Amino acid sequence: MADISRRTWLKGIAITAVAVPLAGVATQASAAKNDASRKALQYQDTPKNGNNCAGCMQFVPGKDAKSPGGCKVIPGDNEISPNGWCAAWVKKA
Repeated sequence: MADISRRTWLKGIAITAVAVPLAGVATQASAAKNDASRKALQYQDTPKNGNNCAGCMQFVPGKDAKSPGGCKVIPGDNEISPNGWCAAWVKKA
Protein backbone atom coordinates (compact mmCIF):
# COMPACT_ATOMS: atom_id res chain seq x y z
CA MET A 1 0.00 0.00 0.00
CA ALA A 2 3.04 2.25 0.26
CA ASP A 3 2.94 2.89 -3.50
CA ILE A 4 -0.72 3.95 -3.43
CA SER A 5 -1.43 7.54 -2.45
CA ARG A 6 -3.93 8.22 0.31
CA ARG A 7 -6.17 10.04 -2.16
CA THR A 8 -6.19 7.06 -4.57
CA TRP A 9 -6.91 4.67 -1.73
CA LEU A 10 -9.78 6.79 -0.39
CA LYS A 11 -11.20 7.19 -3.91
CA GLY A 12 -11.14 3.41 -4.33
CA ILE A 13 -12.93 2.90 -1.02
CA ALA A 14 -15.59 5.48 -1.90
CA ILE A 15 -16.22 4.00 -5.35
CA THR A 16 -16.38 0.50 -3.90
CA ALA A 17 -18.90 1.69 -1.31
CA VAL A 18 -21.10 2.94 -4.13
CA ALA A 19 -20.53 -0.12 -6.34
CA VAL A 20 -21.18 -2.80 -3.69
CA PRO A 21 -24.94 -2.15 -3.58
CA LEU A 22 -24.97 -2.49 -7.37
CA ALA A 23 -23.28 -5.87 -7.02
CA GLY A 24 -25.84 -7.05 -4.49
CA VAL A 25 -28.88 -6.19 -6.60
CA ALA A 26 -28.94 -9.67 -8.13
CA THR A 27 -26.90 -12.84 -7.91
CA GLN A 28 -27.35 -13.47 -11.61
CA ALA A 29 -26.61 -10.52 -13.90
CA SER A 30 -28.37 -10.23 -17.22
CA ALA A 31 -27.30 -8.07 -20.14
CA ALA A 32 -29.65 -5.29 -19.06
CA LYS A 33 -28.29 -5.33 -15.51
CA ASN A 34 -24.73 -5.36 -16.80
CA ASP A 35 -25.53 -2.39 -19.00
CA ALA A 36 -26.97 -0.55 -16.00
CA SER A 37 -23.89 -1.32 -13.89
CA ARG A 38 -21.58 -0.33 -16.71
CA LYS A 39 -23.46 2.93 -17.21
CA ALA A 40 -23.43 3.71 -13.47
CA LEU A 41 -19.68 3.13 -13.39
CA GLN A 42 -19.10 5.07 -16.66
CA TYR A 43 -17.52 1.97 -18.28
CA GLN A 44 -15.88 2.48 -21.66
CA ASP A 45 -14.01 0.02 -23.91
CA THR A 46 -11.02 2.36 -24.19
CA PRO A 47 -8.43 3.51 -21.63
CA LYS A 48 -8.75 6.83 -19.81
CA ASN A 49 -5.71 8.94 -18.93
CA GLY A 50 -3.46 5.93 -19.57
CA ASN A 51 -5.41 3.72 -17.13
CA ASN A 52 -7.11 0.53 -18.29
CA CYS A 53 -8.87 -2.48 -16.78
CA ALA A 54 -5.77 -4.68 -17.13
CA GLY A 55 -4.03 -2.34 -14.64
CA CYS A 56 -6.96 -2.32 -12.18
CA MET A 57 -7.17 -4.38 -9.01
CA GLN A 58 -10.88 -5.08 -9.75
CA PHE A 59 -10.16 -6.76 -13.13
CA VAL A 60 -10.32 -10.55 -13.47
CA PRO A 61 -8.20 -11.50 -16.51
CA GLY A 62 -9.57 -13.63 -19.35
CA LYS A 63 -7.85 -16.56 -21.07
CA ASP A 64 -4.94 -14.39 -22.16
CA ALA A 65 -3.84 -10.76 -21.97
CA LYS A 66 -5.98 -9.70 -24.96
CA SER A 67 -9.14 -11.66 -24.08
CA PRO A 68 -12.09 -10.07 -22.28
CA GLY A 69 -12.28 -10.79 -18.59
CA GLY A 70 -14.50 -10.02 -15.64
CA CYS A 71 -14.77 -7.37 -12.97
CA LYS A 72 -15.19 -7.79 -9.22
CA VAL A 73 -17.49 -4.74 -9.19
CA ILE A 74 -19.77 -5.85 -12.07
CA PRO A 75 -20.94 -9.38 -11.17
CA GLY A 76 -21.62 -11.85 -13.96
CA ASP A 77 -20.03 -9.68 -16.66
CA ASN A 78 -17.27 -11.57 -18.44
CA GLU A 79 -17.00 -9.24 -21.42
CA ILE A 80 -14.85 -6.54 -19.82
CA SER A 81 -12.11 -5.37 -22.16
CA PRO A 82 -8.59 -5.34 -20.70
CA ASN A 83 -8.26 -2.00 -22.53
CA GLY A 84 -11.45 -0.62 -20.97
CA TRP A 85 -11.88 1.73 -18.02
CA CYS A 86 -14.55 2.65 -15.46
CA ALA A 87 -14.96 4.88 -12.41
CA ALA A 88 -14.18 1.94 -10.07
CA TRP A 89 -10.60 1.82 -11.43
CA VAL A 90 -7.96 1.37 -8.73
CA LYS A 91 -4.29 0.78 -9.56
CA LYS A 92 -3.05 -2.77 -8.98
CA ALA A 93 -0.67 -3.06 -6.06
